[in-house]
Amino acid sequence: MQFAQRTVRGVVWAYVVFLGGRLFTMVSTAVLARLLVPEDFGLVGFALLLLTFFEATRDFGISDALIYNTEREEDTATTAFWVNALIGVVQYALILLLAPWSVSIVGDVRIIPILQVIGVTFLLNALGNTHDGLLQKELQFNKRYLPELFSALIKGVLAIALAFAGYGVWSLVWSHVIGAAVRMVSKWWLMPFRPQFAFYMDRARALWNYGVYVLAFSVFTILLDQADQAIIGFLLGTAQLGYYTVAVKIPEMVIANFNLVLTRVLFPMYSKIKDDDDLLIDAFLKTTQYTAFVAVPMGLGIALIAPELTLLVFGERWEAAIPLMQVLALLGTVTALPWTAGDMLKAKGRPDISTKLLFVEALYTFPIIIYLGFTTHQAVWTSFGNLLAMCITVVLRLAVAARFLKISIWRYIPVFASSFVAGVAMVVMVLGAKQLVTGAAPILILINSIGLGALVYGGVLYALERKNLQNARSLFLSSVRGDD
Repeated sequence: MQFAQRTVRGVVWAYVVFLGGRLFTMVSTAVLARLLVPEDFGLVGFALLLLTFFEATRDFGISDALIYNTEREEDTATTAFWVNALIGVVQYALILLLAPWSVSIVGDVRIIPILQVIGVTFLLNALGNTHDGLLQKELQFNKRYLPELFSALIKGVLAIALAFAGYGVWSLVWSHVIGAAVRMVSKWWLMPFRPQFAFYMDRARALWNYGVYVLAFSVFTILLDQADQAIIGFLLGTAQLGYYTVAVKIPEMVIANFNLVLTRVLFPMYSKIKDDDDLLIDAFLKTTQYTAFVAVPMGLGIALIAPELTLLVFGERWEAAIPLMQVLALLGTVTALPWTAGDMLKAKGRPDISTKLLFVEALYTFPIIIYLGFTTHQAVWTSFGNLLAMCITVVLRLAVAARFLKISIWRYIPVFASSFVAGVAMVVMVLGAKQLVTGAAPILILINSIGLGALVYGGVLYALERKNLQNARSLFLSSVRGDD
């Protein structure tokens, strides 16, 4: 099977299964939003935010190093497992030690037991990280996301049941932990690898030499991505963070998870062709273009229908989350545009370039977000600062990728032009149509906007990119059928 077909099949499998799990999470969140108050979501959101900084060091880049490394694979996988297990133990010990200090940040003593319980997920994730990496390395995309689906199903049902039983904020906590346990067990079931009772120091050094750059990249990525959320939580309190936690659900489900799927599919795929420069350049430009085809209507579409979507899914209590959802949807799209560049650099054995870029990006991202947060005291403007910084980052990352591949930066124009023209046409038509039906039922406005937006965007894009879309359609169908 050709590279392109395997890539498309991987993306399709991964996104369909992953989206299915996230969709169920979305349904459970919609139910919980009517049973719990913003402060409950905010408190758990604060706990997860604090733990996010531990999550940045999840496996020290060991999984990516395992995918990249092709020498003595069994020994390398065994060593990776024990390193991951040790990392999980150390992380949980630090969480137990530091949990009491979190009260001074949050101002609510309930945060201590919440952190101590949710912290168990680090142990569970550590036991499944190696199996997850091997599933990616062997391009088992049809299996890779089943654990996420199983976890989301169990987590959602349990959270709703506990909320109805009156467990309040703990319904979110216990469902999160049980979901992690289900995910870990599923990975062991789907991936037959079993670690030996052995440790190979040379394999550990090889994993570290590559993984240290991925680790640094992950730390800075999370710091930058969570900067607006952190400022909102620390400065504006748990209620505002609760609105953010709900507002981000739909953009996260549709766009952010699309980015995550791309990484877990494209990185191992790029690694297979890393020595063929011409093929890699063509694959990079094509995947970047197809990413824009999908990400642009996703972000613009969610921003357009956010008012109706928020009221219908979460209820009037969450009306304050509407502008936040609009900004976060646009942020998701902008973040997706240069996403493939990082995977290409990792596949070429240069994750250090992405890490160095993050140092530069931090120099303007943190000041912009902090300034807007402290001067406006509004969550939406704080997140807008993240969006503004990411617009600068897009240009920087794509320029560096072009220089590394020795291609002209002007080659990006045809890559993005059609998506943006079609996107602008969609925005104009949908906004105009919404003005004509002002006062109609939100569900009718929502259905009309989605239908019209899809028709306009699809029609304009097809007129501009007929050949590319026909090729993509043929590639998609052959990949789904499994044609060689």
